[in-house]
Amino acid sequence: MVFEIRLLVTGAARIGLCVAASVCCSWGQSGDKANPFDNPEGRQQGQTLFQTHCAYCHGARGEGGRGADLTTGNFRHGGSNQELYATIHSGIAGTEMPAVRAPEDDVWKMVAFVRTLGSAGLRETATGNPQAGQAIYEGKGRCAACHTIKGQGGSLGPDLSNVGRSRGLNYLMESLVNPDADVAIPYRAIQVVTKAGKTVGGIRLNEDDVSIQLRDSGDNLRSFFKEDLKEIRRDKPSLMPSYKSLSGKELEDLVAYLSSLRSAQ
Repeated sequence: MVFEIRLLVTGAARIGLCVAASVCCSWGQSGDKANPFDNPEGRQQGQTLFQTHCAYCHGARGEGGRGADLTTGNFRHGGSNQELYATIHSGIAGTEMPAVRAPEDDVWKMVAFVRTLGSAGLRETATGNPQAGQAIYEGKGRCAACHTIKGQGGSLGPDLSNVGRSRGLNYLMESLVNPDADVAIPYRAIQVVTKAGKTVGGIRLNEDDVSIQLRDSGDNLRSFFKEDLKEIRRDKPSLMPSYKSLSGKELEDLVAYLSSLRSAQ
């Protein structure tokens, strides 16, 4: 489901939600409505429910795909408890985001989990040296060839400007040594084989009945007519190489640098 965030405006109260004009009266001027399931158990249950109702479009970790990326911590239509509840419970008219048919308590649990997606990295402190990690990122790691930080770098891989806020230390380490373990939907690899026998790999950008467009491993935009292709191989392994060749100290430093990237807020 496509997950865009908005404040539901309706003519009647509905499962604890009020019309926009009465929000201040119902919850007061000072703050967000408390989520009764914003606790470790509620968030854990919310994660399980998210996998059932939301992961198909938003990715298992909320990284986006057909649906919006939920890990940035910034929601287009508002990220308060009541706004998130309204979107999950009632969907968004005119979009692919449907209403989630789930009990009220389950919706609140999903809200609790979604609100953790943009702050997973803030609860941990890396042990490595961020400055040394930056040198590896820019030097022997050649990470900037595929990734962008604050508008600088390649676009073959995910933007890392805010990765330290949205990803924990274990996830960052696993992504370096075993990048195939969790590949975000928009960055799953694809290969096309032309009838002339040429193979081109990259990430898919767009596809219709007639053609397919991809960004190849050299960060170049490529377009092919399907009638000229012999084969399309989907969901190939991640284009990102494993960094197992780095020493333990180098990996710790690189993780520390990535964890320091928290530009969204």
